[in-house]
Amino acid sequence: MFHSFFIYFLLITLVLAQFAPSNETVVHHDGRLWDVVIETCDKDGAGTDAAAYLKIFYESGHDSETFHLDNPSRNDFEQGSRDHFKIFFKQSDIVNMGLFWWPGFSLSQSWCVNWVLLLNSDTEACFEGIFEKWILHYRDPPTYATKFHRLRYADCVHPGPPSADRRNYLRYDDIVRNSGGTANGKSEEED
Repeated sequence: MFHSFFIYFLLITLVLAQFAPSNETVVHHDGRLWDVVIETCDKDGAGTDAAAYLKIFYESGHDSETFHLDNPSRNDFEQGSRDHFKIFFKQSDIVNMGLFWWPGFSLSQSWCVNWVLLLNSDTEACFEGIFEKWILHYRDPPTYATKFHRLRYADCVHPGPPSADRRNYLRYDDIVRNSGGTANGKSEEED
């Protein structure tokens, strides 16, 4: 009798647990997959073993997202190295980025970053954040890029030196309006 009561109680608990409210946040990835490439400075002590984070800021709704940067199979953010991550961004109207780190249980926690590239091959979009500085540990707001630019996708494959000419950030509508063209790149006079 006790055994059947126990099984009955367990089944009821399992059924009710499915409908119980949860504090877990379900994340729907409606956006696109982006490649994120980060170059750590080639200075003494520039690499880090701390938990590193990227914060992306969007134009629509003044929204933002934060991502933990970690390739479990390798030692990320070594001095002078480039690290590559694949991340789903929920929007593509990126207006800025920031970096921060959270202390861990190691001695090597300072982090210096030269630059960050955000690339999306589907839309041929590319953003470059030039940091060339030490990233402060966790704080809000994070350490922002010193310069933030939208680049031609072809220029993103091999970024130029920090002194190279770059376009300032423009919304896509501004680019179309200023070029006198339409969204497909043709000018209205060509039609």
